[in-house]
Amino acid sequence: MVVYARRVDFEDADSIQWTLHDITERKELDALREDLTSMIYHDLRSPLGNIVSSLGLLGGIVSGDEAAQSVLKVAAHSTNRIQRLIDSLLDINRLESGQSIAEQSEAHADELIRTAVMDVAPSSMGRHQTIDINLEEQLPGIWVDPDMIRRVLINLLENAIKYSKAGTHIEIGAKRDGEDVRFWVQDQGPGVPLADQKRIFDKFARLKAGSHRPTGLGIGLAFCRTAVQAHGGTIWIESEEGRGSRFLFTLRVKPASV
Repeated sequence: MVVYARRVDFEDADSIQWTLHDITERKELDALREDLTSMIYHDLRSPLGNIVSSLGLLGGIVSGDEAAQSVLKVAAHSTNRIQRLIDSLLDINRLESGQSIAEQSEAHADELIRTAVMDVAPSSMGRHQTIDINLEEQLPGIWVDPDMIRRVLINLLENAIKYSKAGTHIEIGAKRDGEDVRFWVQDQGPGVPLADQKRIFDKFARLKAGSHRPTGLGIGLAFCRTAVQAHGGTIWIESEEGRGSRFLFTLRVKPASV
């Protein structure tokens, strides 16, 4: 129970207004969220680690079998995607609860982008898509959690791959923008209606599905916003229906004092 009190002035007398709010339900929801996070960490992350280790061992056993290696690569790629989803859920919960980013170091846009492009290469090649990298020369370093920002880029790229038609081009790039470095990912998808652009970064938000619009859990973009804002940056979308979408975000240049 939360109680608020404030003074109320009347013409003939002073009074105190008391307001009582029952927050039992909110507390129960907070406890449920903590239990869910614990379940994700213990009941999903640990066995997933065993699967990753087993796939590595199998890769060594069937090293001479090209067909088996191809199947194992698909399995490894899928488990990596599950691992990123779990990490994103844990990061959202941790950052929303007020915790700060634990580890930051200097990173460079070109390395983060090229690593992210390599990670999504199996998906883009499977759809016969090409990813063009557009980088401004001599970009300054940024002070970030490199793994978290790499996952932001991967999420945006996977989103672009999913929504763009097969055989199309996707662009990812970065350039200096004052005291920030601006990143972007441009797709050739159906675009996002103006009415939906404000809520597309909300957790579990899902646009109305159509024959040309894949569905998802609504976690990837929510994680992107949470991670970027935790670094002091901003993220937004520029889109027009029928002409694709461009997702952009900024991160501060590494301070000279660090």
